[in-house]
Formats: sequence, structure tokens, C-alpha cells
Amino acid sequence: MNMDDGQLVRKAKTGDNEAFGILVKKYRDPIVHLAFQMTGNWNDAGDLAQETFIKAFQRLSQFREDSKFSTWIYRITVNLSMDHHRRRKRMREVPLEVEPAGQKGWLDRLLNTADSNADRLETEETNRSIRRALNRLSGNQRTAVVLKYFHEKSSLEIAHIMGCSETSVRTHIFRALRNLRKALPQSA
Repeated sequence: MNMDDGQLVRKAKTGDNEAFGILVKKYRDPIVHLAFQMTGNWNDAGDLAQETFIKAFQRLSQFREDSKFSTWIYRITVNLSMDHHRRRKRMREVPLEVEPAGQKGWLDRLLNTADSNADRLETEETNRSIRRALNRLSGNQRTAVVLKYFHEKSSLEIAHIMGCSETSVRTHIFRALRNLRKALPQSA
């Protein structure tokens, strides 16, 4: 099948499981990475990705197609991940693990945008500090930063995924970068 997402969604809504399977294959890796970046744990990310696709399949008939399928599935993932993160945070702080394969350079992009010194990334201690600082961001700030710097989404796409305005997205990112600057050691 050589169809776009809209065509696949329409076929899946009529009961075509193969069409939904194609959507799952297409979005599996980005959804797992997003869930990992939100939770900091690969096992949880796999579980959340599975839960995302189950929920999407169960609610596919409710998808109005007034946005892209990718935006809808990302929003499901973000909501499930934020719920999971809140539950885990009540139990204990969840550390953010090392960068996943294929995601190298996100710290560079993040810190360069924050007008930080790229040389900080050379040491493992700095990387740990950055991961701890990211883990302390609020759910909305972390979500906005992950979507912008890990998934290279625009402010408009992030707004649709998060269910807020573009201005709110820019505010979350601004505050996240400010909080990261405060939390990270200053270079001499």
C-alpha cells in the first residue's frame, strides 16, 4: 500500500487492520523515542508506545481528521507520558538515561539555542547535569523542549500536540531554557 496517512486512517476506520498496521510501523520508532524522552526509561517507553497504539486503535473512530494523524498520535503519547511521569514522580524522581541511538546532538542544539558554551558537552559530568536539569523541568516545559529539540517540531505543531497556543509553547520553551541556564553550572 502506497498511501498517505489520511488514506490509511480512512481505510483503518473501515476495519482494515493492515492499514492501521502500516501506521503503527511508520510511527513506532518516533513514538517510542518520544515516550523515552518524556519518561527517561526505555522499558516504560515501550509500554507507553504500546498503550498509545492501543488507545489510538480504540479511538480511531473519534479521530476527526482536522489535524494530521502524526499530531494526534503524538498528543496521545505526550498525555500518557505526562500521566506516567506524574505517577512515577510521586514515587521517586525518574532519571533521564543516556541519549538514544540516532538522537545524538540534541544537547548541542538545545544548549546552542540557550546561548550556552558548546564545550560543556565534552564532559560526561556536564551531560549528567543536563539530564538532571531536564528531569526537573515541569511537564509542559519538558514536553515543549523534547518536541522542539528531539523531534524538531514547529511551535504550531507543538501547540496542536500539547493542546495550547503557540504563545504558550514559546513561553514553555523560554522558561525551560531559563531554568536550564540556572540549573547548569556556568563556565569560567
